[in-house]
Amino acid sequence: MDRISGLPDELISLIVSFLAAKDAASLLVTSRRFRSLYSIIPDLEFDDKVKFQGTFTDLVSGAMARLETTTFIRRFSLKSERGLDPNRINHWLRNVLNLRGVMDLEMGIYGDNGYTLPLEIFTCKTVKKMELGREIVISVLPQNALLPALETLIFDNVRFSNLADCVFKAFLSACPVLKELTIDGMYWETWDWSGIVSSQSLQRLTIGRVLSDGFNGPDHQNITFDTPNLTYLEYCDFVPDGYTILSFESLVEAKLHLLVMVNHEWYGQFAEDGDILSSNATNLIQGIRNVQILELSSPYMFETLYFFRDAIPVFEKLHHLTMTHDDTGFCWRFLPFLLNRTPNLKTLVIEDGLHYVEEPDDVEEPDDVEEHDYVCGCMSGYSCLLTCPLEILELDLWENGTIGELEQIKHFLGKLSRLELLKVHSRERLSEKEKLRIVTDLLMLPRASSKCKIQISFT
Repeated sequence: MDRISGLPDELISLIVSFLAAKDAASLLVTSRRFRSLYSIIPDLEFDDKVKFQGTFTDLVSGAMARLETTTFIRRFSLKSERGLDPNRINHWLRNVLNLRGVMDLEMGIYGDNGYTLPLEIFTCKTVKKMELGREIVISVLPQNALLPALETLIFDNVRFSNLADCVFKAFLSACPVLKELTIDGMYWETWDWSGIVSSQSLQRLTIGRVLSDGFNGPDHQNITFDTPNLTYLEYCDFVPDGYTILSFESLVEAKLHLLVMVNHEWYGQFAEDGDILSSNATNLIQGIRNVQILELSSPYMFETLYFFRDAIPVFEKLHHLTMTHDDTGFCWRFLPFLLNRTPNLKTLVIEDGLHYVEEPDDVEEPDDVEEHDYVCGCMSGYSCLLTCPLEILELDLWENGTIGELEQIKHFLGKLSRLELLKVHSRERLSEKEKLRIVTDLLMLPRASSKCKIQISFT
């Protein structure tokens, strides 16, 4: 008798649960004892990037055929870049959907003309999480479409191609308890849809696309968000012609990376003053007025807020603002308009460096450097800082404590009368001498608030 067979049932069950799913499937036919102990496979995953013998189709078909009729699969994942026969895929899927009680379904399928899902996928009563990705095209839903247990839905480069019935809207309607929706690779120019995102149960929504140059979207596009229970929104996209209806009453946190377009085009450049924008972000900006936590994730979002500065509402509930950018030379001219409308802001986080005016290239005398005004014009008029209720300011040193960075920090400290904590991060590897210089320079800066403490950390 082998050592494993002599172990208690509980220990054998534990050992088998750690096996790879395809190994566990094979194990089912080796022992009646194992078969009775292991009727649920927690994870059955197939990926043709992994080394295996024979063809991928034979691997999947063989593993599926060896399963007992009473075996349940909690998670089923199928990923292939080899252009599998759709009929074989559908056969495997129907087995999993109809017989195996699957709760977590992940599909990543490539094909020359897109892959069409079997209709059974839209009526599965057990699936709680579904991820559909890569060249899957959804053009029709059955009349009885209903996913009563689905709480998490992820699209990755999925296309919808039925404008008349708006299959996207119908899909969401078939998910009555959906809580989280992620749409990666959302391209207006390839979608046939109504522009309506509607779900009464949705709590978290993430929309993201690759912001490639030379975008030329539909001539006219309006988007509606009918999501009254949404609490979290992460949204990266080009701003359409407008937002028809917005229902963000419950929104608590928003992370925005939105770009405006001129004549429905974008070539990797910022819009300029005087440009006639085809994008209109007015309703969206006003619609997020209830947020408590807001992250502006790029200079393009800074510019979007500036161009639509007249639409900025009073953010009564906003207490935490994060600014993320990759260009320290980019002006923050939007910020006074936003800070003037945030009466209860407590925390401001500035990631990836401070904005200041760099020294001219033709400076020759040290005295000229000292007289140089490092505080940009977009910042120098920040009278709003004098009454700003900010208590915590957190920022990164991107240039290892240069004069420009210190002058910008000095500008903040000299105006923020309620500031209680300044947190400074330096993410470069520095010598002990450089660290001491930065600490000394920061601690010597004058402060408008006598309560302000300074914390400095080095990576």
